[in-house]
Amino acid sequence: MKIVLVTEGTYPIVTGGVSTWCDQLIGGMPEHEFDVVALTGSGVTKLAWDLPSNVQAVRTIPVWGPPASALRPGSRRRAWVDSTQHALTQLWDAALGPDSGDPVGRTADALQQLVGISDRIGLARSLSTRGSVAPILAAWERHARTSGEAPMSVADAVMAASIVDRALALIDHELGTADVVHASSNGPSSLLALAHSWRHGTPILLTEHGVYLRERYLALHGAKLSWPVRRAVTAFLRRLCEVVHVHALMILPVNQFNARWERKLGAAPEKIHTIPNGVDPGKFEPITGEPDLPTISFVGRIDPLKDLETLLSAFAVVRDRIPNAQLRIFGPTPAENAAYKTRLVELAAALGVSGAVHWEGSSKGSRPAIEAGHVVALSSVSEGLPFTLIESMMCGRATVNTDVGGVSECLDEQQTTGLLVAARDHVAFADACVTLLSDHVSRAAMGAAARRRALSLFTLERCLDRYREAYLAAWDGRLLEHEPSTADAVIPRAPWLTGRHALELSA
Repeated sequence: MKIVLVTEGTYPIVTGGVSTWCDQLIGGMPEHEFDVVALTGSGVTKLAWDLPSNVQAVRTIPVWGPPASALRPGSRRRAWVDSTQHALTQLWDAALGPDSGDPVGRTADALQQLVGISDRIGLARSLSTRGSVAPILAAWERHARTSGEAPMSVADAVMAASIVDRALALIDHELGTADVVHASSNGPSSLLALAHSWRHGTPILLTEHGVYLRERYLALHGAKLSWPVRRAVTAFLRRLCEVVHVHALMILPVNQFNARWERKLGAAPEKIHTIPNGVDPGKFEPITGEPDLPTISFVGRIDPLKDLETLLSAFAVVRDRIPNAQLRIFGPTPAENAAYKTRLVELAAALGVSGAVHWEGSSKGSRPAIEAGHVVALSSVSEGLPFTLIESMMCGRATVNTDVGGVSECLDEQQTTGLLVAARDHVAFADACVTLLSDHVSRAAMGAAARRRALSLFTLERCLDRYREAYLAAWDGRLLEHEPSTADAVIPRAPWLTGRHALELSA
């Protein structure tokens, strides 16, 4: 079978949890051929991974790069540009309008029109001739203003259009021959998958690690953009995600937390099949030794979603109670996060803990980083089913974690396999770390229990078997049969679904 795996900002350009999943998925299924289509920010082409032998091709597409095709000349070129405006008007009316009147269906129809325009004249050039600015302003005046929103300026519309039209221009890129297209996240990756499916009838599988829409809300909440720009961009992304949920053959989240969001966003329950991440127990045998000094270890990319401000603030509290405690931070700093890393270093200095915070950079795999601490810490505000936690559990290490995404699904309800605290609560995080650092017996018991749980639920073999079944089902045009699962936990109602609440989402 030929599978096209579409990624965004992950495999095979950078390391991290999603990239690990991609590498496991491809390498674990040598019977299938894979093409990897990687969306990048600005055309990075250096690979961070040695590719499995069944990868037939790797193609990088810079979102902010040159268009895929020129606007082809012809007597009807103006007519096609006008058609683009018609489709964009429908798209933005559905995005910024009410939930009544089938906005998801109207969004899908508008996107399909844009795919047709792409095939005829090249969408990127058409968008550069006349893009989304006028349709955004018209839809805002028609819908947002009547709902009490602030006015939108032309500058706001230009900014929103510059963001969204870049994503829409990706429709020009063809993915090549495929039996199945597997998008590793919603958003632009899935837009490429949608366009390919509408052109060729290829089934789409979607796996979300973190909830794409939720993470965009979190990122835009802190962005230096005006409210109308943030509102317009998130409105478009919400409709896009809903269209993907309707048109994908199957949705394969890594945890039940994601599945609940996907159902809220219109995915039919029978399409959703949760497949937890897994690791190879042979590569993560139990670690028995511990450092000489009481040490907290972190492993992951330096990124705002990891909320290292909370980890540093918690560590300052730990140092007050355990004066010789150390914090070792392992992981790369993506170029776009260099300023964030600088702020973290400044925060450590302001808290008076710089001498005990060790920025270790990337490690060769996670095991050395896990071994470096008595306790492994995960302070994120968003997660899928984190490999850091699963690998730590498989190694028999005690962990302190924030209750986000699927983290609680990794642990048992009694927290005998790891501790769980609320996100952004640095005092509670510190208390949990002190508890484990101060009690060798409890720490060892937790590590042993964690490994037993990981062996029962989170092995790589179990994970790959389920994806293998999903690919074969998709090839046959059918759905997977559901496995027995635990009942969904109760979650708060989602206030982000409409209006201003979209950017007031708590962690």
